[in-house]
Amino acid sequence: MLDPSGGAQHVWSYLCTEKVRVVRLNIKEAHDRQKSYADRRRRELEFQVGDRVYLKMAMLRRGPNRSIAENKLSPRFMGPFPVVERVGPLAYRLELPEIMKAFHKVFHVSMLRKCLHPTEELVARIPEDLQPDLTVPAVPVRILERREKVLRNKRIPLLRILWDCSGSTEETWEPEAKMKLKFRKWFDKQVEE
Repeated sequence: MLDPSGGAQHVWSYLCTEKVRVVRLNIKEAHDRQKSYADRRRRELEFQVGDRVYLKMAMLRRGPNRSIAENKLSPRFMGPFPVVERVGPLAYRLELPEIMKAFHKVFHVSMLRKCLHPTEELVARIPEDLQPDLTVPAVPVRILERREKVLRNKRIPLLRILWDCSGSTEETWEPEAKMKLKFRKWFDKQVEE
């Protein structure tokens, strides 16, 4: 059965090597096929110095740690801003207004969109009270509704709060204990009314 000269070992190593080659070939084919699917929708974005681009607003935070992107009808881009310099193959430095000095001025190409009309005006307003941590302070206006969330062995009192976020309003459900802790004077005044 086994060849004393080691012929079976050579056959076995040849078969293993051949199977590894076939598996690698199949993996490469699958990779190329998936790459072709992805490349159908992908487009190469490249900007020149002086081009005007829009900046995604996903990085701005609004209210009590909520993203602007959570608002379905809110603008997705702000700008346009001129491109000052190409930093790398996929990164660009923008000229941002003074109110946005907390932002890093270099952005990945995925955060930018080309402005097609040079005369287009500002798409989204930059909040005047933008904090260095890129949040906009939210001020509670009034309690709209109360309810209790019932869990297995406890009840959590919730309040529907109307917030003023630098001119725009937003409604959220917040735990009553959190509102008492963060906005004590306001909460006491609301309870009295």
